[in-house]
Amino acid sequence: MAAMHVLANPANQRIERGVRPFDLGRDLHPVARLIADAFADELDMQGEATLRELRMLGHMSGLVRLLSRSTGEFQDVFNGFVWIEDGSVVGNVTVQRASSGSGRWQIANVAVATRYRGRGISRALMETALDYIHEMGGTWAVLQVREQNPIARGLYSRLNFETMGGTVEMRSERTPKVGRHPMLPGLSPFSAADSTLLYDLANSEQSAESQWWRAVRRSDFEVPLEQRMGEWISRVAGRDRVYRMAIRDFTSRFESALVLTARRWKGEHSLQLWSRPASQERYERRMILWALATLQEYPLWPITTSLNTAHTHAREALEEVGFQAHTTLLTMRCKI
Repeated sequence: MAAMHVLANPANQRIERGVRPFDLGRDLHPVARLIADAFADELDMQGEATLRELRMLGHMSGLVRLLSRSTGEFQDVFNGFVWIEDGSVVGNVTVQRASSGSGRWQIANVAVATRYRGRGISRALMETALDYIHEMGGTWAVLQVREQNPIARGLYSRLNFETMGGTVEMRSERTPKVGRHPMLPGLSPFSAADSTLLYDLANSEQSAESQWWRAVRRSDFEVPLEQRMGEWISRVAGRDRVYRMAIRDFTSRFESALVLTARRWKGEHSLQLWSRPASQERYERRMILWALATLQEYPLWPITTSLNTAHTHAREALEEVGFQAHTTLLTMRCKI
């Protein structure tokens, strides 16, 4: 593990330099600032909200440290290492156990201040994190990285990380204009109560590696009663409408399905699409065109969707009508 160095400056003041464990009481605020600067072009609304919470906690460092000593929960969440240079935090890596007893650990928030990049700090932090996971009895390290970040991807590859798959966020700044609805025999609405069928379909898409890391959860497809009531009220008020459509096989199993949220008031439309691997080429293009044809009756707001990177037919169909890949997030793992 990389060591912490303590240097003396001409004024005989001791200055820390190197890697040391994250200190919850004094590092929250500088790490939040570091992450904000390092990922300024990548943070979505959820990421920005998380940073605001980190900054708030940073201003309450005394209370946070006290709570950490009494419960240990904060330390579990913010566990990791920082790099100190010129007496300041200039690098960070977060290390968390993925789930109790699994042997899998997650690495996140690998960030280095701009002026200190290119000095090997990221690699030193990563090696420290991997050594720590090994010492804690971990067997796998998993992280996520943007496909558009070749420097980070190259570093992780050199550290023996392999790509398991990923997701791509696609967006069109204006709903594409298309013709009438395509022919889709067997396409019919399904109820929010059909969550088990949708869960089964989504489960069929996942590779063994994806299931190993983060299995599809049935609860993600259950629509609570209050949400159903909200959707009904929005529809009656002429504000938003949620379309749930599926193609079933002879056993009523879903072969392909979509959930389209169409908005009449200011906002953006969203599309979710699932297909069994053997049905992707057959259905995905026409399902997308069906959704876009439906949206012709609504304001031509921006529209977004998220796809597994294995859905090449859906991605090609979206690109043909003007969608662009906004962010591709790859999942990588390393055997410890």
